Formats: sequence, C-alpha cells, structure tokens
Amino acid sequence: MTGDGKGTRPGSGHAPDAYGNTFGAVYDDWYPLEFAHGAEAVAALATYAGRGEALELGVGTGRIAIPLAQRGVRVHGVDISPVMLERLRAKPGGHLVRTVLADMADPDACDLGRRFTLVYSVFNSIFCIPAQARQTASLAVAARHLAPGGRLVIDHQMPADVAPGVSARHFHATDDEVRFSLVDCDPVTQVMKRRTVAVTDDGVTSYCSVIRYVWPAELDLMAAAAGLVLTARRADWAGTPMRPGSPGCVSVYRHRTHEGDPAG
Repeated sequence: MTGDGKGTRPGSGHAPDAYGNTFGAVYDDWYPLEFAHGAEAVAALATYAGRGEALELGVGTGRIAIPLAQRGVRVHGVDISPVMLERLRAKPGGHLVRTVLADMADPDACDLGRRFTLVYSVFNSIFCIPAQARQTASLAVAARHLAPGGRLVIDHQMPADVAPGVSARHFHATDDEVRFSLVDCDPVTQVMKRRTVAVTDDGVTSYCSVIRYVWPAELDLMAAAAGLVLTARRADWAGTPMRPGSPGCVSVYRHRTHEGDPAG
C-alpha cells in the first residue's frame, strides 16, 4: 500500500497482460492521439494499407486503430488485455475495429486465419513483451499474417538513458496531476522495471510495469528469423532520415521473397 492508503495497480509482474491491466484505466488520459505524433502515424498507416485490410498487434484501447478505421481502412486488432479491449469497444468508433483477445507472441493462440496488406505494431508495443524470445515470436506472428507483397510496420522509441541502475525520469505536471517514473535498467537483458507515481488531490497511486527495449539492428534479426527483410527505415512518420540521436524509429518489412518490390 502507498502512504495514502491507495494500492499499487494490479498486473505489476511478468504476466503477458500485465501492461494492459496496469495502465488500461489511465492510458487514454496519458496518451491521447496527439501524443507522439499519433495523427501522423494514422495518416502514414492509411497510405500503407491502401485498399487492403490492416492488423494491429497490441491494439490496446484503439488509440491508432479507431481513427485508422474511421479513414475507411478495415482494421483488425489483437491484444491480450481484456481491460484495454473493453475500453476500445466503449469508445466512439470502437465498433469499427474487429478485435481478438489473444497473445500477439503466441503463434498458436494468435491465428486469425487470414492475411493482411498491412500488419503494424506502434508506440513501443513490442517493448511491452519483456523477453527476447517472445518478441521474436511476435514477429513470426506478424509474418504469418502478411499477404503477398504486404508490409509490416513497427514504430518504437530509440532506447535512451540505458545506463545500469535506478533513475527518475518521465516527469509530467499539470494543474491536476504530477507524475514521474523510477526506472531500474539492466542493459545486459535490456529490461526496464518501471514504477510510475501519480500525485493528485485525491492522493498518490503507483503503477508498475516491465518492458524490454529493442535496438533497430536487433529488430532486423528478429524479422529475418521470421523470413522478413527491411525495406525502409525512417526516424518518424514524416519520413525524416535516421541519424545518430534520432529519438524514434519506424521500420518497414516485407517477406524476403518480395524484397525486389519497390521500397517503402
């Protein structure tokens, strides 16, 4: 229990649905569409999808999937958190996204029996799988669901502040809330244990999660193991070239048999 009598949120361990069950109640408040260029992501993904159908792995509360569906793209979404999916379905436009409760890193459980022009996983969703083997498995799931010539798009932040030990970061303050995170980083396993503390007039609440960050070169190896090849990489959704110090990374993959197709 925290000092004001409020408890730590559930889902703080390594269970596959831990992240969604921990942050589901606050996710949309903390990460609205405008956060981290969400609108630009939707526009770019709509272009990638074209007239085809799209599948989001780690769809969460539909932050990206719903506005993408509202653009006319037929969107399917997979997530392991019933908390997240319940919030997606309760939103305006939530009915436009066809959701499946499944583990995106479990090839047996996550089989939609169809293929898609676009498969995507955005806003660090792959980091929420805190084990390399399961992250690799999620790439295999993505590859299985790609139609011939289809593209897999993965968006994540570039790892930063990965020195070993505990540090305070992610400070955020408004008139109604102050929050920050204590992050314990292990650069050997690339695992970060994070405790986010939110302070409001109602008291103090603690949210715990575990993530595993991934470097672009490592992501390429995971993709190669799934039979995918990189066709494009940019620093953001606007197409800015990757440079040392770029804060983000948007990678585009295709099946190796289609690597001769135009890049992008």
